[in-house]
Amino acid sequence: MLLIGLSIGLAAFAQNGTNSPYSRFGYGILGDNAIGAQRAMGGVGYALHNNRQINAMNPASYTSMDSLTFLFDIGLTYQNLTTREGSLKENSQSGSLDYIVMQFPLGRHMAGSIGLLPYSNVGYSFANSIDNGTDSRSGEGNISQAYVGVSGKLFKGFSIGANISYLFGNLDNVNTVVPVNGSSGIFETQLKVHDFHLSFGAQYAINWNKKHTLTLGAVYSPGKELLGKAYTNTYDVRSNTMISADTLNMKNNYSLASTYGGGISYNYDKRLTIAADVTYQNWADAKFVNLNAGELESTKGLFNNRFKVALGAEFRPKNIAGNYFEHINYRAGLFYNRSYLKINGNDMNEIGATCGFGFPLATDKSVINVAFEYINRQCSPVKLITEDHFRISVSLTFNEMWFWQRRFE
Repeated sequence: MLLIGLSIGLAAFAQNGTNSPYSRFGYGILGDNAIGAQRAMGGVGYALHNNRQINAMNPASYTSMDSLTFLFDIGLTYQNLTTREGSLKENSQSGSLDYIVMQFPLGRHMAGSIGLLPYSNVGYSFANSIDNGTDSRSGEGNISQAYVGVSGKLFKGFSIGANISYLFGNLDNVNTVVPVNGSSGIFETQLKVHDFHLSFGAQYAINWNKKHTLTLGAVYSPGKELLGKAYTNTYDVRSNTMISADTLNMKNNYSLASTYGGGISYNYDKRLTIAADVTYQNWADAKFVNLNAGELESTKGLFNNRFKVALGAEFRPKNIAGNYFEHINYRAGLFYNRSYLKINGNDMNEIGATCGFGFPLATDKSVINVAFEYINRQCSPVKLITEDHFRISVSLTFNEMWFWQRRFE
């Protein structure tokens, strides 16, 4: 199953995970590693630890599973995007396999996880009129992360963990200029990434009166130089010739921001969970060569520092007895995200509202998670393009006691 799952994931990750015109800038639209139930809870996760759900946002959470369980989670997303600019309005749809992850015990006080997650996505296509013709732009691709993680419980309530990820993928952008008179020109750029990335996490859970648990969580991922190659090609369509071609090493010219995250969660009787997260990334210090502008030297200050706050809740009416509807997990959340993207000197902001359900299967361990997300994305102080995203995410969390051995007398 492991080899089959990874093969499916590698093939499906070639699909686009967005159709936003804003993904043309920088590394595209970033992901947050929120999966399954977290999608319906506003994307929280730093302080969540659940023995029935995988939480890749904080590797310290892996120890929450029992020593006999195997977890497998796969998620799909369908998205409808409405873009508005002045009186113009357009709808588009996209769908993709989002992630595939697994988690397993490594002993009584240790656990591990492996999987494929999106780091960023690029996907757009639009055209503009210019004085003497048309200017069309399109882009596609993604940076994916294949990770291996491990966590350990140091003492009661306190665990730490780490993920090492291999970042890989291509981000392609094409600009085609078609003049009324003269030859058309095509300008292509490509970032081809292959590098490693680290992230670390810690969680401390405090229990009292058997029914109350307060958990604090923290994550850190160091910034680093990004490895790979950047390519630019310019073509003259009429003569079918390449006018110019350049190759640039990404090292010393591109970099990733450091990530600092903190969260808190409260759980009552394993039925009610309320959680809040804060994320900060210093993208203003990151280096980036804007090939779309014809730059070939690394610069800083092209991005904003990213700041995100999220709030989420989950409620399950009953743990034992009761009818089926009393075993469903009901979820909701809110978030605000100041993006790292700076568009022509404007900040890009996102606000979102989420809700969803966790439908238990016959064993009451495996769960089908359904999440509904609304995201509004726009710039300020100049509004530019406004985007309204409506997403439906469906995931299956497979939970079985694969490591249990029957005893015969």
